[in-house]
Amino acid sequence: MSSHTLQKEQKAFAFDASIPPVLEIESGDTVTFETGDFAYERLFKGETVEAIGLENFNAVTGPVRVKGAEAGDALKIEVVDIKVTRAWSVWLPDFGGLGKHTKEVEVKQIRLKDGRAYISNRLSVDIKPMIGCIGVAPAKGKGSTFMPAYPYGGNMDLREMSVGATLFLPVQVDGALLAMGDLHAAMGTAEPTWVSLEASGSATLTITLEKNKKLKFPRLRVGTRTYCVGMADTLEKAHQIALDEAYNLLLTERGLEPFDAYAFASAVVEMRLGGPATGIVMAVVPDF
Repeated sequence: MSSHTLQKEQKAFAFDASIPPVLEIESGDTVTFETGDFAYERLFKGETVEAIGLENFNAVTGPVRVKGAEAGDALKIEVVDIKVTRAWSVWLPDFGGLGKHTKEVEVKQIRLKDGRAYISNRLSVDIKPMIGCIGVAPAKGKGSTFMPAYPYGGNMDLREMSVGATLFLPVQVDGALLAMGDLHAAMGTAEPTWVSLEASGSATLTITLEKNKKLKFPRLRVGTRTYCVGMADTLEKAHQIALDEAYNLLLTERGLEPFDAYAFASAVVEMRLGGPATGIVMAVVPDF
């Protein structure tokens, strides 16, 4: 198996099968994706969002073509390492959950030292790096790196997408065309303000092709728990999709009888929110 590195300049602004791949890999290869933060630096220096271009705030590195990947397969993506090198907190008027509480753009570089992110001299939080945006190319058209998120990935902002997690994405086109970006130094679950401690850095991923693994939605594996992702235009619909995915997992992959699957879900399955780009709910199924 080989290792590769992609520079932050090797970027795209959408998930799109017409974008030429910047790298082709074999199943099982490891790729380090570097990401930048120049849009936040420009905002800090006084440029407007309009002048910078909204697309520059969520650029993704890639895409990467995986040899042999076809529609109906899945990519298994193991998060080996995430490093953040610089971070920012950005408060924009009328944007996100707390945008109504500011009248001006406020941007602050967050000092990173000894595993802590310093919001001020007296206030710091643990650095808990994670990946905000990751996906493959759709079968038709383009997928936004902002919103919505899609069954093939996108700006999902899953707090669980940190080192040790394994993400499964349903392949839509030949080669899959995987791209990722939007690193965070820290983020509350479900990205409550629609902004995290936005960061530059790198993520190292081992990418394995799983032939004929048919998924309707992304799936995440963390420790001894499987996260079945549901997406829809409302949280209520996403909740039902996630729960149905979990029930089907218990039937088809864990071999439970219907009533046992129902009772097990009633007893121990947890529901968690994903990011705000679309309605995202996850049903968390523990091993047994």
